[in-house]
Amino acid sequence: MKINVLDYVNRCYTHKDGEVIADIITSCLKRGGCVAISFGGVYAVPSSFVNSAFISLLDDFTFADIRERVTFVDSTKQINDLIKTRFDFEVNKRPKIEYCYA
Repeated sequence: MKINVLDYVNRCYTHKDGEVIADIITSCLKRGGCVAISFGGVYAVPSSFVNSAFISLLDDFTFADIRERVTFVDSTKQINDLIKTRFDFEVNKRPKIEYCYA
């Protein structure tokens, strides 16, 4: 599925804008699909948008799953770099959960 972000939000600026996109992505991924996120017409985004649109996906999916099933198209260097930086930070910052059964 291709998601043109500007078809769903007026701008990619706020946390709320990001939540709209995250909900669409989550719905598609839960159905087993892949998603191409198109930033056509968007030249830059703030971290609040990236955090709510993409980093929040880590609550429901592994990074490996996101990396395999979500792609970004029609994007700029600023957008790509910010998404990469935020995922790098979150993936390396989040503690690894180890289960111990006694």
